[in-house]
Amino acid sequence: MQEGCPMKPISIEEMKQIQIDILKDVHFFCENNNIRYTLIYGSLLGAVRHKGYIPWDDDIDIAMPRDDYERFIASYKSAGGFYHVYDCRKDEGYYYPFAKVADTRTLLEENVSVDNIGINIDVFPCDYLYDSQQECVNFIKKLDFLKKLFRIKLVKPGKKNSFVKRILIRILKMVCLPVSMKKIVAKEYELVNRLTNRNAKYVGLVFSSEISCAYRSICPRAMFEKYENVPFENESFKIIASYDEWLTQMFGDYMTPPPVECRTSPHTLNNVYWK
Repeated sequence: MQEGCPMKPISIEEMKQIQIDILKDVHFFCENNNIRYTLIYGSLLGAVRHKGYIPWDDDIDIAMPRDDYERFIASYKSAGGFYHVYDCRKDEGYYYPFAKVADTRTLLEENVSVDNIGINIDVFPCDYLYDSQQECVNFIKKLDFLKKLFRIKLVKPGKKNSFVKRILIRILKMVCLPVSMKKIVAKEYELVNRLTNRNAKYVGLVFSSEISCAYRSICPRAMFEKYENVPFENESFKIIASYDEWLTQMFGDYMTPPPVECRTSPHTLNNVYWK
C-alpha cells in the first residue's frame, strides 16, 4: 500500500467470510496432519442451532486437545502464506494465553490494550486436568487471580461502560501498572505446564476468556476424543460428537435463543480494514 493511501474498510459480513476462509485453511491443515479440533463456545452452539454463526455473533472459536494444539502451533503454515498463527510464547506484543490465526492482509482494531492484528479466529487448548472434578476446580481457582489481573490490563474504558465503571477501570489499571501482561501470562503457563497426566479423567478449557466458562468447561476426557463433521455457513467443519452434553453443561437449554435484548455481540470492534 502506498504511503498516505487510505485503508479500505471491511464490513461485518465480509469479515465473517474472511474468518470462514481462515477456518477452511485450518481445517484442511488439521485434516492433512491428523490434528484434532472442534468448533467451541458460540461457534459450536451456532453450528448446532443455526448451522452457522449465531446471527448476532461475529467471531469463530475452535479448540484442540493440548498435544494437538502444540503440534498445530509449531507446524501450521497456511496454503496461501498470508495466515499467521499468533502464540504468546513466540510472538512479541501478543499476550493472550491462547492462539489466534489471523489474516495478515487485514487490520482489526479493538478497544483493548494489546497490539492490533488482522481478522482472526481463536484457537483454545483443551488441557488434561485431574481424575476428580474437585481437583480441576481447585486448579482453575489458582488461575482466577491471574486471569482477573489480565482482564484489568486488557480492557479499556469505553462508551459501553457507565461513568462510574470507566473511573473504576482506570483506577484498577493504575494499581496493576507495575505488573506486565507478559509476566501474567508467563505465570499462567507456569501453572499449566504442571498438567502432565495425559490419562487424566477430566479435561477443560482453562484459558477461557470468561472465568465462569473455564469452570463449566470441565468434562470427561472422552468428550474430546470423538469428532464429526457438521455444516457451518455452507461449509463442513469438525465438532465433538458429545456436543449435546458439552453445550448443555455450558449453556443449559442451548436450543432456546436468549431474550431479544441479550442478542448482542460481546466484542468491542472499532474498525476493520484491508491494509
